[in-house]
Amino acid sequence: MSDEEQVIDLLERAVAEVPPALLPAPHAQIRRRVRRRRAAGWGAAVAAALLIVAGFAVARPEPGVELQEPAASPAPSMQVAPGVPWIGARIDRTGTRITVFAAPLLGKCIDRDPARDELVLDDDRAWILLDGVYTGCGDDTQVAARTFELPQAIGDRFLVDRRSPSGQPFVFSDKDLPDLAAGGWSEVQSVWLGSGAAVLELVFTRAGGPDLVISPIRWQPEPDGRIAPPDHTLQVGNRRIDVYDRAGSLAAGWWSPNQDVRFTLEVSGGPIGKSEFDAMLRGMTWA
Repeated sequence: MSDEEQVIDLLERAVAEVPPALLPAPHAQIRRRVRRRRAAGWGAAVAAALLIVAGFAVARPEPGVELQEPAASPAPSMQVAPGVPWIGARIDRTGTRITVFAAPLLGKCIDRDPARDELVLDDDRAWILLDGVYTGCGDDTQVAARTFELPQAIGDRFLVDRRSPSGQPFVFSDKDLPDLAAGGWSEVQSVWLGSGAAVLELVFTRAGGPDLVISPIRWQPEPDGRIAPPDHTLQVGNRRIDVYDRAGSLAAGWWSPNQDVRFTLEVSGGPIGKSEFDAMLRGMTWA
């Protein structure tokens, strides 16, 4: 099976198997398996093969990208391009930084060539190409990403992978996350969960703790799919936060404004009490 066929198979299986209830996922069990395989690894927030995520982490900006002047409509040459497919994108709070994440494959890493990346803006689209090839490697949970700096906010432009122009990449905005920097947290890493799985965690830390793990998840339920009922909810400003307590494992979940992205949050490391967890959520700065 070719690399491209593997990517297509991964995406199709992920979409087809979205569970009827997103939460609670078997967080503790998955974390134990990941920690055994990767001594320095972070635990899993959701079952790796179930969902497509382009949740998005701190990616070191590569050398600046020269924005090309596009034609009024994409030229035929823009319909097919070499490189590696990317699975989703993260837009920062200003709308001027876009981080795109290359699709992972089982047992393979991505040898990137950022100097050959491209980003072209037109009136209603942003065409993005990630250059690189898949190679064999020992740890396929490592994230390959590129952050593009834009001269203006992306606005409502549709993001397009030039290698797969007919696809629908997963996109979410930092505006839908709490402002963790205001609470003293800094983002330290991201990782694909499971071998070759398109599920991504964002990891945040602060002095004195606790560390946090957040996953953005493209919500595509089955026709009768439902979110598991929370133990209780918090209303913080105009944001409803669902709180879950399963066997002592606390988690929170909330929706993007258009309800096509579901976010989950967990505490990593030492235990935290229910009242302390609620107080932490209430104390965060929410848009």
